[in-house]
Parts: sequence; C-alpha cells; structure tokens
Amino acid sequence: MSKPIVHIAIYLLFCTSYGWSQSDSTRYYHWSLGISAGDILHELFNGENTNKSYAAFTLEYAGPRYAVQAGFRPGYNRSDTQHDGFVDTDVSKELTLSGQLAGTRNIFSEKNWLIRAGVQLTGGYSREDIIEDSGFDRVTTRRLQWNAGIGPVIDFRFFVHPRISLGTEASLIYSVTHSELQQLFTNFPDFDNTKDTVEGNSLDVVEPATIYMRFHF
Repeated sequence: MSKPIVHIAIYLLFCTSYGWSQSDSTRYYHWSLGISAGDILHELFNGENTNKSYAAFTLEYAGPRYAVQAGFRPGYNRSDTQHDGFVDTDVSKELTLSGQLAGTRNIFSEKNWLIRAGVQLTGGYSREDIIEDSGFDRVTTRRLQWNAGIGPVIDFRFFVHPRISLGTEASLIYSVTHSELQQLFTNFPDFDNTKDTVEGNSLDVVEPATIYMRFHF
C-alpha cells in the first residue's frame, strides 16, 4: 500500500478515535457487507491500480468469537485498436473472476478495535482473447488461467460506529497455477496451434492493499 493511502487510513482512524467506542452493552450484529475503497484511492494517488489481489466486495457472518467471510472480485476489460498495416483491427478482451473464503477467530478486542486471525482459501479464473483481423483471416490468441491457494490471514478493524467499521488485511498464500495458451484460426482451422500448458506454484506475501468499509447489520 502506498504511503498516501496509509496516511489517509491513519488520519481517519485517529479522527474518529474520540467518538463512539464499543461497550459490553452494545448490540451485536452478525452480518456485514464490505466494500473496497482500494481502486478509488489508487486512482486518486497512484493512477491505474494493477494490484487486484484483494476482494472488491465481502460478505461476512460473525459470532462472538468466530467469523466466516467470503469475498469476490469480477472484472472485464476490452480494447479495440485500428491499424493501417496488414492487421486491420486488434481486439483485446479479458474476463477475470476471483474469490476468497476465510475462517477467523478474534485474537484482540478493545473498545473500537478488533483483530481476527485464521485461514484463507483463494481461487481465480481468467480468460484473455487477443483477436487480430486482417480481412484474410481472423486469428485469436487465447490465454486461460486457473489458480487456487491457502494460507494464514490477519484482519484489522476499527469501528467508527456500531454499524460501520474500517479495516484492512494481510495474508501469506501458497498457490498453484495452471495456464493454457493457444492460437485459433477462423478460416484455416488446420493451422490451429496445440495448447501450451504451464503449471507452477508460489508463496506470496499479500500486503494490505485496500481499505474496507463494512456495514454491520
């Protein structure tokens, strides 16, 4: 997370620290819906956000000590380019879907603050088509990718109101990836390439990259 975003988060937390604070008599809300402000903040301070490792929306059910949270991020991009050379048009289309499922337990709760830790499962799918149309033939370069991962996660939250909290999270994820690449010819399918398959694995530190605003009900 960039320094301006961190500074904004700290400023918001301290500005509200003298407001509402939780007490034993506060009503407990089991459900929460979270919205990520990461894309908006990166657009304001860093330009285009290339880090999409976090969920855009979250839905959580929490008890007094344990919680289960699901998060997801859909994405679609399309660009069209006209050329004067051999290739008349160049179209790029990309569809991405990713999701997360975490089970956590309270490890710290004090006034407005809540910290949870647990295990997170991740998964994702992406399909990218680059279509080149020369008028003579239409060639599609298609890339497919799947990934799945698991690892520990820690979740930090600050309640500005009994029904509203701000927070972020970090995790250490071990993931496996499977990808395929193939060229497809519309008019001359005999020239279709065989699929190139690549498999891999990685261990990644997923740093805090967004601020979640959660509404509790």
